[in-house]
Amino acid sequence: MSNLKKVLATLVVVGAIGGLAAFGTFSAFSSTTSNPGNEFTAGTVSLGDNDSGSSLYSFANAKPGDSVTKCINVTYTGSLDSDVKLYVPEAIGSLGANVNLTVTPGTQSTPSFPSCTGFTAASGGSIFSGTLSAFASAHNSWANGLGTYPSGATKWSTTNNVVYQVTAQLDPSLSGSGGGTTGTHSLTWEARNQ
Repeated sequence: MSNLKKVLATLVVVGAIGGLAAFGTFSAFSSTTSNPGNEFTAGTVSLGDNDSGSSLYSFANAKPGDSVTKCINVTYTGSLDSDVKLYVPEAIGSLGANVNLTVTPGTQSTPSFPSCTGFTAASGGSIFSGTLSAFASAHNSWANGLGTYPSGATKWSTTNNVVYQVTAQLDPSLSGSGGGTTGTHSLTWEARNQ
């Protein structure tokens, strides 16, 4: 082997050993710290009732003085504290001016839609008493909805519930040939986290 080849081979070996030594020297000191488990999860707003999709009242061929009283349990299961408001979003037909409506929040030991057995009114009594038309006119969206809270609370939170007793009566003093309708409408409870 020529001297030049021996010198080059020696330089390659020395360079490789020097590289390994340098690598070992630079990696001998190390330090890390970690903040594990970071996560961002959105809260929930969830409101339900026990009506199984059924209407609270539906009265055909009503005559003056006929009335119905039913109860519905509204339950909050969201994780974020929320405000809950009641309103009627649909337009009410002409008979609505002759339907007296009373809405009273309270409690019920064993809520069973639409029964009011065992219903106990909240200490403040009814939150609305007037005509269906007046209710829908004053409370037809979230913005002007009728706010209610579980007893002693300022917001609805997980597992809060309120039982609402709703009484609808065709005005006993109504006269004439009859006819007319309120049209189908819904009582809507809406929860919003503020």
